Amino acid sequence: MPIKTLCLIALTVAASAVLAQVPLAQKKLIEYGWDVPTPAQMRDMLPDMEKRPFDGLIFRLDKGFNAFETKPLDPKLFAEDERILRELKFGKFTHNFVLIWGSPHAEWDWFDDTQWKAVEQNARLLVKVGMVARIKGICFDPEPYDFELWNYAKQPRAKERSFAQYRTQVRLRGKQLMRAFEKEMPGALVLTFFHVSLIGHLADLPEDRREAELQKGGWGLMPDFLIGMLEGASAKARFIDGNEMAYYYTSREQYFRAYHTMRQRVLQMLPARLRQKYTRQVQAGNALYVDQNFALRQPNTDQYLSFRMTPEERARWFEHNTYWALYTSDEYVWCYSERMNWWKNQTPPGLEEAIVNARRKIHEGQPLGFEIEPLVAEAGKRPIPARQ
Repeated sequence: MPIKTLCLIALTVAASAVLAQVPLAQKKLIEYGWDVPTPAQMRDMLPDMEKRPFDGLIFRLDKGFNAFETKPLDPKLFAEDERILRELKFGKFTHNFVLIWGSPHAEWDWFDDTQWKAVEQNARLLVKVGMVARIKGICFDPEPYDFELWNYAKQPRAKERSFAQYRTQVRLRGKQLMRAFEKEMPGALVLTFFHVSLIGHLADLPEDRREAELQKGGWGLMPDFLIGMLEGASAKARFIDGNEMAYYYTSREQYFRAYHTMRQRVLQMLPARLRQKYTRQVQAGNALYVDQNFALRQPNTDQYLSFRMTPEERARWFEHNTYWALYTSDEYVWCYSERMNWWKNQTPPGLEEAIVNARRKIHEGQPLGFEIEPLVAEAGKRPIPARQ
């Protein structure tokens, strides 16, 4: 038997022993993308929105969603959002998350207590308003869309404070943010698109070499922030590692390897005193990326594998990814898209059917019924087709 097959079997057995934190039929699929709705949009479209093959969505407040603004958000501006959310009657969508960005501007300073006070106020405000809609949790997006807050070299005090000092400070801020979240939502469920598994490739390095790699990396400070959030979390709080890297998977083996990283390999990168807490309170999740599978990515669409596939093959690839993303998650998968819109019926052919098929098979405990690896290998050898 080939070594690769043996490895996959071993990963499957190891994962299945702890995988079913919820039964397959109870796995959840959450929608998010550039079509992220506001409360007013949900009010106007909710019955039609709930016809889509999801268990809930991530929504944003109309008057702001970035907690890492360095000035306090004005609570009065959110009165209309709050009024609409209070009146919303969700039916099928019972697993909804309020979006909160952690993306500051150029004046950011981790050591500025005045700035941080504003962050805590903003975080509490956004959660408080979201709670009016009886949200299931918070979606905290730590990706830097402006200032590179996780890049040590970009920090304003990098010449006067060591990387170790920044790590300590960032961990403190993570602890403080989580406690701010829980002041408004005790026992909060926090979905993050990335978690410590983002640096899983560094797990086998000695601590000094790992620290050196983090110090020169663009995301080097983020793991400590997330560790701080875990440290500050109450015993009832939970986190979902959204595993955004699953956007690009082309085989089922990658899902099992990622699960092993999220549940096991990351433990050696945590303080020993937090390892049991991580095991109890951090779930393994997965991500889907519609644009990647359906030749929608821009620019240079033709550089991506799906451009060389037929519409039917793209849908088949997405069914594969949806199935294994759900199968190897502890509970939640989030489905991300950009150049399409679920709520305006602007979806590529075959997308919704692919999701429905995968979810039905998961719900009924059926096998997927096909492998995608041969198609991926064959499509990769095709010449780039001419643009239409």
